[in-house]
Amino acid sequence: MQETDLFANTIAKVGLEVKQLEVPDELFASDAFVAIYERPSAYLAPAFTLIERNDTDAHPKKIIAYAMQKLPPEQFVEFITAVVASLEQGKTSVEVLETAAFPAFNWGNQTLVIHYQDPAVRALLRRILALPTLSQSSQAYIAEDIFTGKAKRNYLEYMDMLGRPIPQ
Repeated sequence: MQETDLFANTIAKVGLEVKQLEVPDELFASDAFVAIYERPSAYLAPAFTLIERNDTDAHPKKIIAYAMQKLPPEQFVEFITAVVASLEQGKTSVEVLETAAFPAFNWGNQTLVIHYQDPAVRALLRRILALPTLSQSSQAYIAEDIFTGKAKRNYLEYMDMLGRPIPQ
């Protein structure tokens, strides 16, 4: 529990530093956020705990969602699965899921986009697609862009345009 409390305090500190997430890139002005973002696996257990709590509101959960973007693929799928379960139990909002699962291309590793052909990712995307609260834009993005490979092609073009290596 102490690990979760320390993590919760760190996320709260980030929340005080970045009160609005309309421009999520502002999170990088927080050293505490960057420390988590660069080593998300070290914070995965307390992240699960806070995502699953119904006494944690959407703002800190979105901070956690952004902080977990660089998880290795298997851990990212586990994290998104936990967010989906929390949403299904009424403990997390669909906005948190959409933030976690479908961030802008300049965030993290784009695991669901890059690994869309992986059976575990496809099963997770089908589960997300079946959520009654999922926005129409996210439904369309999954069906028309991710499942077809269009999102991956667009992401790879974006990364190439920036001259950045493609996360695998």
